[in-house]
Amino acid sequence: AMIEDEDTAIARVLQMAAQGTVQAGDGSTVTLQADSVCVHGDGPKAFAFVQKISAALLAAGTAVAAF
Repeated sequence: AMIEDEDTAIARVLQMAAQGTVQAGDGSTVTLQADSVCVHGDGPKAFAFVQKISAALLAAGTAVAAF
């Protein structure tokens, strides 16, 4: 599901990167290995949102790289 709240989405990306888990829409925790993050790029704030995600990952000590 697409998460529209930026703070929630960033928190889940950080959780995936740091813990290898993510909170599902029903509240359960799912174990996974995330190698990338998909961001819908058709919104007017998409680029700014990607910048926020990148900054949050870098601040948490997670490497950010292009494929």
